[in-house]
Amino acid sequence: METHQLDLPTRLSAVGAARHWVNHHCGHVLGVDGRQVLELLTSEVVANAVLHGREPLRLDVRCAPGEVVVAVLDGSGAPPVETHVDAEATGGRGVALVAALSHAWGWEPVPSGKRVWFHVVDGHPVDAHPVDAHLVDGAWGAPR
Repeated sequence: METHQLDLPTRLSAVGAARHWVNHHCGHVLGVDGRQVLELLTSEVVANAVLHGREPLRLDVRCAPGEVVVAVLDGSGAPPVETHVDAEATGGRGVALVAALSHAWGWEPVPSGKRVWFHVVDGHPVDAHPVDAHLVDGAWGAPR
C-alpha cells in the first residue's frame, strides 16, 4: 500500500491543490467513477478543515489497487457535523456527501486536534449504507 503526506495551508486554495495532489498520487488505482468520487470527497474534507478547523492542516493518503483512504488532520478537536440544508443553500453538504459516497468514513480525536477520513472503493454502490464512523479497529480508515 502506497502512503503519501502533504502539509497544507489553511487557505481555500488548498482545496484545489489537495484534490489534484491526491489524484496525482492515487487516482491511477481507481476507475473513472472512483477518481471522480475521490476528487469530490477530498475537496469536501479539505474545505471543511480550512473553513472550520485550525492549523496545522495535513493530508494523508493510502492507496492500493481499487481503493484509496484519505485522511485530513487539523488543529481543531470539534467533530464534523452533518447538517441538513434546503435546496437553495450554497454549502453545508460536505459531511453528507462523504457519508453518502464513501465506502466508509469516520473521525477521531488526535493529540493535535482531529482526523477525518474516508475510504473509496472501486465499484462501491453509491446507495450502500456506509460503515458507522465509530466502527474502526484502531487505525484510521480501517473499517471492520
